[in-house]
Amino acid sequence: MNAGSHLDHWLARLEHLHPKEMDLGLDRVRTVWRRLGAPRPGRSVVTVAGTNGKGSVVAALDAILRAQGLSVGVTTSPHLHRFNERIVIGGKQAPDDAIVAAFERIECARADISLTYFEFAILAAIELLAAADLDVAVLEVGLGGRLDAVNIIDADVAVISSIDLDHEAWLGSDREAIGREKAGILRRGHPVVIGDRDVPRSVLARAAELDARVYRIGQDFDWMEGSTGGVFEGGVDRSFVLDCLPAAHLLASNLACALQAASLLSLELDPGHVHHALSGLQLPGRMQRLHAGGVDWVLDVAHNPQAVQALVAHLDEDRRWLAVFGAFADKRVEAMVPPLAERAEVLFLVPTPGSRGQTATALAERTRLKEPGPPVLCFASTEAALLTALDQARQSNLGIVVAGSFTVVATAAAWLEESAERDLESA
Repeated sequence: MNAGSHLDHWLARLEHLHPKEMDLGLDRVRTVWRRLGAPRPGRSVVTVAGTNGKGSVVAALDAILRAQGLSVGVTTSPHLHRFNERIVIGGKQAPDDAIVAAFERIECARADISLTYFEFAILAAIELLAAADLDVAVLEVGLGGRLDAVNIIDADVAVISSIDLDHEAWLGSDREAIGREKAGILRRGHPVVIGDRDVPRSVLARAAELDARVYRIGQDFDWMEGSTGGVFEGGVDRSFVLDCLPAAHLLASNLACALQAASLLSLELDPGHVHHALSGLQLPGRMQRLHAGGVDWVLDVAHNPQAVQALVAHLDEDRRWLAVFGAFADKRVEAMVPPLAERAEVLFLVPTPGSRGQTATALAERTRLKEPGPPVLCFASTEAALLTALDQARQSNLGIVVAGSFTVVATAAAWLEESAERDLESA
């Protein structure tokens, strides 16, 4: 069995024996981590939480720090195509054999302790990051913060990119409760960077309890329009000013959070290196723009209302769009579809898989649009919707935006790649 098939075997096993179902709490995963020797993933650790923007902050921070010559590793979730995307060291995904070896060590260490799929993934990431002897490890929280497996590691700098309603069944039904959960990543005496301009009181109260210095966007740091695309102003006392070339597909607030976090690691950021890092930054599935089949596409894993609002604001005003959308049944789709429909000539609804999934018809029934609205078409598969949308976009000179759950965007990205390969073969 080669390394790739061995990893596939392990992942299938984890899906079966250790399901992805929520089992919040740190006691089990912390015990196994200690049995592994309590590895620390980097000499400095930045932990990133938030309702939206976590992946963008992690990607920008990784690029900025590596551009300064530091060794950096990150762990993110979920992945779009391959599990290996969750563990990246020095810009390269962890190889199959290394992940399998980490899983085997975890399996031996856990003995009779049950672990979820996500906990296995985080422990494997911590193991591999620690073995790489990194200057900085950047850890993305999977859900909430306080009880997320990532939180077994003490962060030197905490980042909360945004706070809004999502995963209410586990985190709470209002921003104060959700903010309290996300503030669980704070550590006594260590700073926290906040990219939300309307910070819940619960976050500030927790920071005060821990004597954690708060750096708030709009007060202690910010991103402003400048001659070269943007100006970051921040640092320890807002005396650090840097002309930056923004990564066009990432929100300015996320870039600002990354720069502020980097400045708190006692670094003297080189403007030229920052320009280079951000100009070349691309994050698949996050406001990702591409041209395929003669059509402009935007792919974005906008899977909650705040993310959809940000996506809609990002779309070109002078462009007409078709929208392909699908989301899990536990999402607030009633608040997600209307903003997207306002910019869509036609709305193509698609199903999502698994126990949390729903059919396109069920999605349509939950999102009755006010008249007049765009035509709504339901499909049995994402691929069928993409094929129909592509044909209509070519005929009418429209762009296509694909949004919603990771499974929908991942399917679209794979379909577009396969279509490009078929076009090359037939050329």
